[in-house]
Amino acid sequence: MLRRLVRGSVALLLLCACGSRAASTPAAATGEPTRTTPLTTDLVGLSSLAVGQGGALFTLPERAPVLLELSPDGAEVRRSALVGAPDGLEFEALAWLGGQRFAIGTEGGCATGSERVLVATRDGDTVRVDRIVDVPMSTWGVACDGRRGIEGLCAASGQVVAALEATIEDGERVAPLVRIDVETGALAPFRLALTSTRAQGGKVSGLDCRDVSGALEVVAIERHFELSRVIGFTVPLSGAGEETPLRPRVLVDLAPYTNGGARNFEGLVRLDERRVLLISDNYYGRVTGPSELLEIPLDGVSPVLAE
Repeated sequence: MLRRLVRGSVALLLLCACGSRAASTPAAATGEPTRTTPLTTDLVGLSSLAVGQGGALFTLPERAPVLLELSPDGAEVRRSALVGAPDGLEFEALAWLGGQRFAIGTEGGCATGSERVLVATRDGDTVRVDRIVDVPMSTWGVACDGRRGIEGLCAASGQVVAALEATIEDGERVAPLVRIDVETGALAPFRLALTSTRAQGGKVSGLDCRDVSGALEVVAIERHFELSRVIGFTVPLSGAGEETPLRPRVLVDLAPYTNGGARNFEGLVRLDERRVLLISDNYYGRVTGPSELLEIPLDGVSPVLAE
């Protein structure tokens, strides 16, 4: 893992049907979040963010098997111990599946050549793993290195989208992406064209998605230290995967919000058409400050995508 380390006419501005190259000019950002909320939890290295019923927020520390529930204003509500996860995994991504069910993206499962998504159910103060979905890295012809795992997850309409932190250099930089049927575990692989150059080194982290007219509209973080941005793209809700890379648009440049690269944005959720909420990981070899929630405006551009 790096740093071991959002239907209207406005939507037409975000993604055209012509399949053009990913936009390279991010929207302007002011550098001033609408709201910054330091989290008072003693858990460090919070690496994910998901939103559930009533605006409840959920996150996981990378290295501790604990699901943390937060109120919409960031106050700690409940901790639940994660049980049944294979040894040696780190917890990098999280999606709410509805009710008390969650999907958890991990890294470090490379003994079998696959990264893993854990499907788990919360019951009181315990979250128990019900099923493990293997994601073979050979699907994209790349090796599983144990440090470039499933960094982003989102869920809608019975489907999970998982983004891997690995990158593929094959004429252009792409990231492996997979749609997973929650009930059957069936995989549909995709490739996502990255908006950063090889020198910039951006990789995908947090995802948020929703079903709009039979497509999964996804917003994601692409980042690498000072380079940080929110991108948007669509994934088919059904059918086979595709070899042709999906084309994102840059929705907002997050660099002005990174405090010179000190903030490492690991997860996001869409609050509404014009706002996202980000979580900043506070651990990079040591505790670097408080974990924070930052509400970021999308500069009047709706992140809803339409072709």
